[in-house]
Parts: sequence; C-alpha cells; structure tokens
Amino acid sequence: MKIDFLKKEIWDLLRTIQVSKDTVICPVAKDYCITPLQLRILMEVNLSEDLSLNQLAKVMDMNNGNVSTICKKLEQLGYLTRERRADDERFITLKLSPEGAKILQQMERDIESKYCLLMEDVSEERLEKIVAGIKELKALIEEMNAQQRED
Repeated sequence: MKIDFLKKEIWDLLRTIQVSKDTVICPVAKDYCITPLQLRILMEVNLSEDLSLNQLAKVMDMNNGNVSTICKKLEQLGYLTRERRADDERFITLKLSPEGAKILQQMERDIESKYCLLMEDVSEERLEKIVAGIKELKALIEEMNAQQRED
C-alpha cells in the first residue's frame, strides 16, 4: 500500500507542482523573451555561488551538452557569464551578469504583483501546513536518496 501511495500520490503531487510552476512562470518568462527552462537556469545560478556547469546539469537533470548550449544562449543575451576556472579549464563557473540579476528582480516583482492579492487571503495556518508537508516530502526524498547511495 505504501509503495502504491508513493507512486500515485507523490508523483501526482510532483507533476501538479511542475505544471503549476509552469503556469505561473511561463507567462512571465515569455514577457521577457526567454523560455521557462532558461529562467529556471537563471534562478539556479542565482541561488548558488560558484556553480559549475556540471553541477547545474545535475540539478537540472540534463546532460552537460544541453545545459552548455542553453547557458551559451543566456550569455549571448547578456544574462549570464561563463568563466573557465584558472586551475582547470575543463570546469566552467556560471554567474549571473548584472543584467541577469536585474531581469530576475523584475520578474519577481511581476509575479508578486500578479499574485499578491491572492496570497493575502491565504491564512498563516494554511501556509504552515503547506510548508510542513513540503518539508516532510523533502525528508522522505532525502531518505530515499540515502538508501539508493547505500545500495
């Protein structure tokens, strides 16, 4: 029963989160003439200091070549910088450019202005339940990852 729950409920939930995220993010990304995938890459680079291309590929669950192509495009657009490490030129470090940081801030303001009235009606109790559920899901996934590493 538990494995059926895992397969059905959790994967349905993850799919719902992905679709919902795309519903919120896609129109905003489109307004700035970038794809949702490009936006997600900018957001990942923004979250991490000295993120390597290899690390980003793992986070994105994509191969290095595809991530590299997207990052080159983002660099051409002026949103990202790609720097080879001085000690090992095989490794590329990704950083947001000032223009990339600016566009993320503008998008965040757009999302906030679009959804802030809706969020005002959401109770603290409801938000706490959502956060608690997400933390529990994260803990379960981390346990599954630990189990997989042991096998």
